[in-house]
Amino acid sequence: MNELPAIAGVVPDEMALPRNRAELTEVVRGLNAGGKTFAFLGGRTELELGNAPRALDAAIDMTALDRILDYSPEDQTITVEAGVRLATLDALLAEHGQWLPIDAGDRARVTVGGAIATNAFGARRHRYGSIKDLIVGIEIVRPDGVTARGGGKVVKNVAGFDLPKLMVGSLGTLAGIATATLRVFPQPPVMRTVLAQLAPADPRFDAIVRDAALEPLSVVHYPALGGIAFTFGGSAAAVDAQVERIATHAPVEVLDAAAAERCASFETAVRSAGEWRWTARRAVPPVALALEVDYPTLRVSLGSADDGAPLDAFIAARGSAVVFNAMPARARGRVDAWGVPPPSFGLMQALKAQFDPKGLCNPGRYVGGL
Repeated sequence: MNELPAIAGVVPDEMALPRNRAELTEVVRGLNAGGKTFAFLGGRTELELGNAPRALDAAIDMTALDRILDYSPEDQTITVEAGVRLATLDALLAEHGQWLPIDAGDRARVTVGGAIATNAFGARRHRYGSIKDLIVGIEIVRPDGVTARGGGKVVKNVAGFDLPKLMVGSLGTLAGIATATLRVFPQPPVMRTVLAQLAPADPRFDAIVRDAALEPLSVVHYPALGGIAFTFGGSAAAVDAQVERIATHAPVEVLDAAAAERCASFETAVRSAGEWRWTARRAVPPVALALEVDYPTLRVSLGSADDGAPLDAFIAARGSAVVFNAMPARARGRVDAWGVPPPSFGLMQALKAQFDPKGLCNPGRYVGGL
């Protein structure tokens, strides 16, 4: 994939493909010296996310940095370069009965660095948390080409400034992610998904959420399937007991492979962008679940409008923070992908100024034009 991609609608003038971390630092150092703006690329699944960069001289493709650096199954941690694909990680971890429970639309393409930079998450966040809860350590390349490290290789490491969590969701506007150490989990020996025939507004759903005996790995509303899917994992006896328990609240159907594939197709369609499509996500409390959801975050395709006018009611009626993952090209510049900056925006500006004083990293793509 050496063609020049559009990043939030802007095509860079050139692209670099460093083969190792030493080359990465050289590339960044050279761009900094020349005062050139740049962005980092991974699997290219979230190129539409954010506002259009004010300028983009170069893109840095990170996919050749794809080595497994250290794996300690006993410690349940793994350290990898940023270009490692999630599918590669899945295969290695599965050999030891472990997994990294991060949701991503296309694991064959999504890289570890890209997942961190975009704060990739989905339905399993309900049980395992987001990447902020799974990242242990990180190595970054600052916009001046200098490397920096934070965290470590053990889960209980809280000394000093929490650089790993700062990089989560920063969208390459502060630095490039070179390596990451992640916490992994034992993979459930049995996993089963059941579809409860009810809607989020149904009082029985509230009863299910409050049932302490139920510990689902994920909860997702699938309107096209007519219900809410609950995925359980663990021993066969534990899974069977929870399936029986949920059946006391509402009629359920154990999803077969074909139904599970329909669910996967739905997820892919909602997450996918395109020339015609708006996609958005919205943080909601559990009691407010109402549409297609990745619990507790809504993701929905909003159609083919060219500007933001048809979306005003969608945002206002739901009164929560909305982020647009993708929008039609003609809407860029007229609709802010991030909405109103949060109260912490002053701190965000200070961090940007400290990490990237020249404003070269993905300038303008993040919240408030950072």
